[in-house]
Amino acid sequence: VEAAQKLRGQPVEIHHSQLYPLPEGQYYHFQLIGLEVWTTRGELLGNITEILTAESNDNYVVSGAKGEILIPAIEDVVKSIDLDSGRITIEPIEGLLP
Repeated sequence: VEAAQKLRGQPVEIHHSQLYPLPEGQYYHFQLIGLEVWTTRGELLGNITEILTAESNDNYVVSGAKGEILIPAIEDVVKSIDLDSGRITIEPIEGLLP
């Protein structure tokens, strides 16, 4: 317990090879931070800068020309995540965008 207390508040890092493989459609937060967020109409909203975890669903904080926008990480909104291209495509629901 004392050894663990010394590490409290310190960052913990592991090598990618030690990550538990997630089911298809699930991602580690570090994989999503920095991705561009586009609408299905081709509008660039910005990049994911933070992920807020809530009981019901995560929310992506997207920073761009319109300031910060919260995007709910739900199927009705998030249409695709492409890690290779560094892009998330969303279909904004009414009232989501400023």
